[in-house]
Amino acid sequence: MRRTVLPSLVLPLLALSPGCQQVACTPTSSKAPSNAPSARPPSGPPGVIEGEIRLSGPVPALPALPTSPSVAALCGATMPDRSLVVDPRGALSYVVVALADGTVGPEPDPDAPSALLDQRRCAFEPPVLAARAGTSLEVRNLDPLLHNVNALAGSQQPVLNVALPLEGSRVRRQLPTAPGILQVRCDLHPWMSAAVRTFEHPWFTTTDASGHFRLEVPAGTHSVILWHPRLPGVSRTVSVRAGQTVRLDYTWAVGEVRGLSAPDAASLLESHPP
Repeated sequence: MRRTVLPSLVLPLLALSPGCQQVACTPTSSKAPSNAPSARPPSGPPGVIEGEIRLSGPVPALPALPTSPSVAALCGATMPDRSLVVDPRGALSYVVVALADGTVGPEPDPDAPSALLDQRRCAFEPPVLAARAGTSLEVRNLDPLLHNVNALAGSQQPVLNVALPLEGSRVRRQLPTAPGILQVRCDLHPWMSAAVRTFEHPWFTTTDASGHFRLEVPAGTHSVILWHPRLPGVSRTVSVRAGQTVRLDYTWAVGEVRGLSAPDAASLLESHPP
């Protein structure tokens, strides 16, 4: 049977946790959020850019992340490192594919659903998220545990720092209007982290579990970026006509993954050069 932390026991914990500056409420109802872009292209039929993103070479076995005794019964003594999600065939999940910043887009829809980030089994899901700058981000606690969400933009500028004390509690905040990257963490459980990349337009998506993406864009010639927190950024120029589908595939070498030890990265490059 799961045990849920009672509010009377949560408040003393909050007093001992300086990273938790606010407590989120638990609304009785909410519109179902979505991570879909918040607006359509301005007019005319769109073009489509689709493809697959992969990692070449032996898939690195990332060390498991140790948790803490207080959550081991629910989440385990260790957690898989989801900062790099790649299947045995090399398909790379959670790569952000988007038109480059500076693209002029329609005004954000004020009624669009929030981008959604869940805290589930002591991890943020998804680990990488794309969103429209200036729209809202919603974070939900789906665990019967006290969590916190601390989001920092740019040079450690705080965007959100709120305690989520109960299962089902949530918080919604406006994202910065300037595009950029937010680093998200739980101060109470330091192995929990995620990255949010925001754009000043609605033309972005992320790759799925098979490394595939499909992005509708206005007709024209575009600079398309491929971004992942643990890989070097890539930009490609793509021209697409209205109603046309254009293919864009890309493969990173496994030796380009940030955070691999130098000997491991060197041996992987030798065994499977780019």
